[in-house]
Amino acid sequence: MPDALSTPSRRIGRLGVWWLIGCGVLLPLCFVLGWFDDATELTPDHSDIIGWGFALGGLAAIISRAVLWRATASWPTKNRVGFTLAGSFLTFLGMSMTLLPAGEIVEGWIDFPPSKTVTYQNVLVKISRAYQTHGKGRSWNVQTSPIWSNIDVTEADYDFMLDHRSADDRATDPDEVTSRGYFCALVTMQKAGDALRIMHAGRGKLPRGSILICPADFEQRTHL
Repeated sequence: MPDALSTPSRRIGRLGVWWLIGCGVLLPLCFVLGWFDDATELTPDHSDIIGWGFALGGLAAIISRAVLWRATASWPTKNRVGFTLAGSFLTFLGMSMTLLPAGEIVEGWIDFPPSKTVTYQNVLVKISRAYQTHGKGRSWNVQTSPIWSNIDVTEADYDFMLDHRSADDRATDPDEVTSRGYFCALVTMQKAGDALRIMHAGRGKLPRGSILICPADFEQRTHL
């Protein structure tokens, strides 16, 4: 008895097959690009990249719906609907998740040309707040000031903050640490004109040991 997927009623058009292969390539590609996205840009603001990523992902999903609906013309209607919706969601996810790190990498190339970029080691950045999230994507995070950014840190560095709360932080919630400049992040900074970014703080975590209590001579040291 022939397999149901090989019968004409379950056949997918060639364009649909290639479309699905392309979506399958995008998903692992976003993780590869995320590995190369090794910095958090503080200035200028490129938050519009997120909007463009989702917008283009939505456009690709609309195109996907048309392509996959036509590619499954011989399928029963209820099967076409479910398959087309699932394929459109896969397209949106793969496209938007790939465009976000790709856009950030390109912006980094534009804002930080090697000939104009200066690197500063051991720069102190004030931390205004730290928090942790739970679940499958558990993370430990700090938020900087006076220029806001959200950066991942290691669990060991987060535990250090929990164990060394400031006298002003009377909270007992392990998911939240109030800093207001009590803790600092020791980072590598790059500057090119008005552009500023923290290195080794992109989609990965700051290296272990990057968090410390701000020293008494903070104002005399290189800092943000």
